[in-house]
Amino acid sequence: MGFFKKMMAAAGIGSARVDTRLQQSAVRVGEELRGTVIVTGGQVEQRIERLNLGLTTRYRADEGHHTHTLFSHPVVSGFPIRPGEVREFPFSLPVPHGTPLTLRGTDVWLVTDADIAGGMDPGDHDPVQVLPSAEMETVIGAAQRLGFTLKGSEVEYIRGHLVQELSFLPPHGQYRLTELELMMLPARGGLDLILEVDRRATGMASLFMSEFEAKGRWFIPAEQLRRGPDALAPELAERIRRLS
Repeated sequence: MGFFKKMMAAAGIGSARVDTRLQQSAVRVGEELRGTVIVTGGQVEQRIERLNLGLTTRYRADEGHHTHTLFSHPVVSGFPIRPGEVREFPFSLPVPHGTPLTLRGTDVWLVTDADIAGGMDPGDHDPVQVLPSAEMETVIGAAQRLGFTLKGSEVEYIRGHLVQELSFLPPHGQYRLTELELMMLPARGGLDLILEVDRRATGMASLFMSEFEAKGRWFIPAEQLRRGPDALAPELAERIRRLS
């Protein structure tokens, strides 16, 4: 019977189980995601060789989407788990600047990766809502103060780095553009903001107007960001008008 149970566990039947429980489902960029990894022994004693946590997202490249692990963090080194035994491992996982925000078009999830010697490797996937940092929220708020509506986002792989692009629809009749795209990049002492305006005419106007995209870069010091979205909005509006 022992041999049979071991064979079944090797096939994933009656093997140890791994379950990750988050203290909170939402976390801000720059803060920590906390929770507990619970390992429950199966029908036979097994050895957990590795237990890691990683944040994962998808990005667009070559007309397709690819899964990418942002980082992986070890929870505990190898240990044995007896039949029916329950072991709990609390964790605190920093969410670094540059982690994509969870928005329409962008998902982020926590992957629990367990390596069991001589058996099927169980895993767990938990969706995580990544919220903007206070600095990023100021930029988004400034755009919204100007009447722009956040439409969604997309993550791209650019020059060896994942970059999230936020898309905004302009208020009707106030700007000569059809879409505003913002990329917020972490920088020492503030944020680097890349603005891209998309001006594409539709209907009969497209016969007489050219289509173009224009980009601009703007370093926003932390001191200016701390003044809030109302103080930032006028300069953001001016920079958008220069590009459009």
